[in-house]
Amino acid sequence: MTTEATQEISWATPLTFDLQHPWVRRVIAWRGINGHPPAAVLTRFVDNTYSPENVERVIELGLIGGGMPELDVEALLDGHVRGKPIIPNLTIATAVLASLFAEAA
Repeated sequence: MTTEATQEISWATPLTFDLQHPWVRRVIAWRGINGHPPAAVLTRFVDNTYSPENVERVIELGLIGGGMPELDVEALLDGHVRGKPIIPNLTIATAVLASLFAEAA
């Protein structure tokens, strides 16, 4: 599925992040991102009041929405997100989450 909100970002390897995928939209609608609405998480990213778990979850949902199998997502998170410097991943998570709102604009 390709939408205006699909992001292709070179990170580890060129990957597609998509929070517009129907499964991801349902997860966000039902559970939010770690229990918080996407707008609140984006505000935390911008205000530097985020948690590493929020950064990880946005990247995880974006990768799954982009078509990556969950086992591959876990391996990528282990190799490039968990326990790694947060700022590069925050930049990616912010861009991916902002794309969710760009579609609505």
